[in-house]
This record gives sequence, structure tokens and C-alpha cells, in this order.
Amino acid sequence: MWRGWLQNDQSLEMSWGKFTGFALRVLIHSNDNDQGDRMLNVGLGFAQVYIPLGISRREYQVGEEPSWGFYMAQEFGVVLHWGQRRWQWDWPWTWHTLAYETMMPDGSWQALRYSFGESGRVLPYIEVHPYTYTLRSGEVQYRKATVSKRRHVLCWRMFKALGWPRWIKESIDIEFDGEVGERSGSWKGGCIGCDYDIRPDETMGAALRRMEAERKF
Repeated sequence: MWRGWLQNDQSLEMSWGKFTGFALRVLIHSNDNDQGDRMLNVGLGFAQVYIPLGISRREYQVGEEPSWGFYMAQEFGVVLHWGQRRWQWDWPWTWHTLAYETMMPDGSWQALRYSFGESGRVLPYIEVHPYTYTLRSGEVQYRKATVSKRRHVLCWRMFKALGWPRWIKESIDIEFDGEVGERSGSWKGGCIGCDYDIRPDETMGAALRRMEAERKF
């Protein structure tokens, strides 16, 4: 990345090396001076250029600044902006979520929104395991990990009406009874929950032990 500053505190910025898509748009970016930087964004696949076009004196709320033009990216598809209007078209080959489910005590799967115990609903199947984490200082943290199993069912967006071909990604969801990691006790805080991929031949306990050996917080 390269950045060169102008006398009005705007900057000419160029970045390259990673595919970030294609773009041709004029946009306004709010800053701390109750004004916005107007710039031209040209995206060339593996390079992005932001060319300053002067200062906008109108104040915009962060995240609601207008732009004019388009950009194309793998994760967003094709996006067209005109002022504060926005239109988006996803790529047909991107993944679409068919279901996000959690495993129940009887081994069945339910949509995640039905598994939190309100109004007499049954809670998901859980296991509680000991978990240890060794800090760089050598101090060992001893925690209890509450583990449940989830699955994410996806298919290609172009075939979402058929629900095929589908791909199922399973993971464990972990909640710790205390902070874990180097940031524990600081203002940033340690980890109190996360998820981790589970292999087809693994139990939840085995996946947790593998995470205990591999993951750094």
C-alpha cells in the first residue's frame, strides 16, 4: 500500500497484491472534522486506487455517505450505488444458507432460533468438559467448556429453490465459564465463547481436545 498526503489533508492512496474486485465510483468518506472526503475509486482487480476530488462540506452520518458508480467483488457480487440508493446482485455460484441448526438431545436437528429454552422449548444437547489454556508466561488457565453441536446447510444461490447441491458444515459451539487467552482480565477481555469445525469422525469432546491443542487466543 502507498499513500501520499495533500495540503488539504486528503490523500492519494494505492493498494495492490490481493484480488479485491473491480470498481468505478465516486464516494464520500466522513472524517472527524464534520466534513467528508470526496474521492474517485478505481478498482482494477488486484489494485485499488483512491483519487481525492476535494472536500464535501455537508455532514453525513458514518455509514450513510452517498456514492455514485459500481463495484464488483467475490463476496458482494455486483453493487450499484446512486446517491444513497443501492442495488445488489449476488453471484449465482455463491453459497446460500438453507438452514442453521443445532443438535437436540434426541439427535435430531432444529433451526437455531427454536433451541433457547423459552416457552418450554427443549434446550440443545450439551456436554461440559474441562479445558486448559497455557499463557505465554507459563500460567495455566483452568476452565469449564459447555459444548453443543451445530450445522450450517448451504447450497449454490442459483439452485436455492431446489436446495441442491447442498453442503453441510458441522461445528461445535463453545462457551467458557471464564475468560481465556492472553487478554484475560484486560479492558479488551479474553475469549468467553467461540466455535470450531468438527470432523465427520469426531465426537464433540474430541473436537474440543483438538481445539485445545491447536488454537491460540
